Amino acid sequence: MTEPYPPFDPYPWKPPKPWVTWFIVGSTVAVFLLQLLEVHLHGRDIIGDRLAFSSEALAQHRYWTLLSYAWVHAVVIFGDPGLFWLHIVANMIPLFCLGPLLEEFLGRGYYLGLYLGGAVASAIVWLMFNSHSGPDDGIIGASGAVFAVIAAAGTAAPRVKVTVYLFYVLPLHMNLAVLAITACAVEVVQLVFGWMGEVAHSAHLGGAAFGFFYVLAYRLIFRKSL
Repeated sequence: MTEPYPPFDPYPWKPPKPWVTWFIVGSTVAVFLLQLLEVHLHGRDIIGDRLAFSSEALAQHRYWTLLSYAWVHAVVIFGDPGLFWLHIVANMIPLFCLGPLLEEFLGRGYYLGLYLGGAVASAIVWLMFNSHSGPDDGIIGASGAVFAVIAAAGTAAPRVKVTVYLFYVLPLHMNLAVLAITACAVEVVQLVFGWMGEVAHSAHLGGAAFGFFYVLAYRLIFRKSL
């Protein structure tokens, strides 16, 4: 009697589930929903104010804000409450799209280190440029950590092709290296000319620098590449 052949699997290798990426996105969205509820109930973003990073928060020894600020987002954009979704969507979409690639490349532990380290590095670089900022001039949002992910993806897999939708409408085809360089170049131009002063461009660049050197160090230590 012969044993039946096992069912043929056309995809014998399947990438692991990006649990860390999903957790970061899910927890960030959950915190944002709590922010919206707080605004609805009390008329102000108490959660965002408490978790934001600033020089004042550091002076008060609220060191957790070096990370917590990356889990809260603006509930009013450009003075328009109707754009409450824009800040978090602009951060979560690239994280959701690029995070799984890096999580597979680095492994869950090192990928989490990239994200958290990117958030801390972004806050520190921002503070270097804004050491005399007032108590109401703190930063919130995952942008710095997301820039770490973008730069890390461009460093880990520079030739991988992606489609980026400019303004969520116009499709642009480019590789990850071009995407990372373009994103950073836009931030440099805006920082130099003072455009969109309400955006923490220095934090974005700090996160990008961290992501770039993080992957370089990872490759040097583990001799691994995509």
